Amino acid sequence: MCHSEQNYDHIPDKKCYLDSGIETSTSQSQLFQNLIWGIDEVCRFTSYSKGTIYNLVSEGDIPYRKRRGRLWFVPSEVLKWLKGEL
Repeated sequence: MCHSEQNYDHIPDKKCYLDSGIETSTSQSQLFQNLIWGIDEVCRFTSYSKGTIYNLVSEGDIPYRKRRGRLWFVPSEVLKWLKGEL
């Protein structure tokens, strides 16, 4: 068995689950696998509401991109912004 701490015997055809990363990854590390975030991912990462994020965007306080009427965020820029480096 690949993961000694977890037992997958109850899952039929369990080989597809073993290396999926779903069981072992935290939600934040899964977020950083994306190259671009939407507003929902930024809200989940920062714990801010959508209204707060929209206010920060309108004030120009958070780094963002806008394309075809949608807001996009680069995860590394959001992290730097939270740390106060931007």
